Amino acid sequence: MAKYKTLKAVAHNFGHSFISLTNYYHNDYVLGHIQSFLKEKQLDRFEINIINKKKSPSLEFNNFIHIPINSYIKWFPELVKSLKSDLYFIKEARLIIEFDFLTERFNRSANLIENPFKCTSLIIDNKNKEYKYEFNDWWYPETIQTNFLTTNNFLQLSIKKGRD
Repeated sequence: MAKYKTLKAVAHNFGHSFISLTNYYHNDYVLGHIQSFLKEKQLDRFEINIINKKKSPSLEFNNFIHIPINSYIKWFPELVKSLKSDLYFIKEARLIIEFDFLTERFNRSANLIENPFKCTSLIIDNKNKEYKYEFNDWWYPETIQTNFLTTNNFLQLSIKKGRD
């Protein structure tokens, strides 16, 4: 039988998994890709509405962010089911990543500058009860990306290369 009380574990596990060292894509952790992207766009907040699959800000994200996030959105119903709950119980589910780019410190082991971040995983059930976990830590991008390929740029380059 599906349970409401396990939604707290869903919120925790989803957020923890997203910021974990197992969430690696291409040449960096997904959190590092998000950090680099936000810094380049002079933004400090990124939000995913998991239920309606919308990302905010509604910018054109590069594939290093777009592809892994979509796989996490796709995985969410499986996570809910595996923790003995039901999507029917969930009115809203969001993941919010916030970086403080005004605060930085030197990470000696990586020889890089890192910034503090907060990851909030939030679920509101159909009875308006909130299940929320916040993870606070420091992060640095593994690779400094100077050229972000967006989906459109990638397609345009592919088409252009095909003509040459």
